[in-house]
Amino acid sequence: MEQGIGLHRKSVIRSSLVVPHQLWLHVLETLRQRSAGQRESAGILIGTASPNGTRIAVDAVFHHHLADDRATALSLELPEHAKFKLYADLVKRRLSPVSLIHTHPEAWVDLSAVDQSNRISSTVGFWSIVVPYYGCPPWNLDGIGFHVLEDAGWKRLTIEELHVHFRLEEQPWHGGKTVSVMA
Repeated sequence: MEQGIGLHRKSVIRSSLVVPHQLWLHVLETLRQRSAGQRESAGILIGTASPNGTRIAVDAVFHHHLADDRATALSLELPEHAKFKLYADLVKRRLSPVSLIHTHPEAWVDLSAVDQSNRISSTVGFWSIVVPYYGCPPWNLDGIGFHVLEDAGWKRLTIEELHVHFRLEEQPWHGGKTVSVMA
């Protein structure tokens, strides 16, 4: 049966992300510093995922702490050995990657084809966040790209969806430990 014109199935976001406000600020500031106004930078929010789709970030791991991320003005790369070491550490800590967060040089905050295919997790409900201008403030949520991996691929959240599915909370964050697996 053919769908009528103007009738579209609406995508339903089944994932939410909760981040301690202090962790969020720490991640954005670290990305800004690492980018130094001239190269991309990235990190991984790590935490827990509940059966209802809520992901709660408890800490962050940065690509440049894991390995040489080979960052350039328009790209960065996390080597496979660093990913394997990261996953081994996460298993020990009983945590999972809940979101990738990385910078882009300009205001464009969609996911490139490279971003879409080179993800840290292929789990439905995983988030990917893109911060413009190499992470320089102001850090307005409406200027940041929030994307969720769904069955059919990546979906960029609208501002309305963002207000429902993303939450900064004033919950404890104790600064975390910098995870380094460089060897």
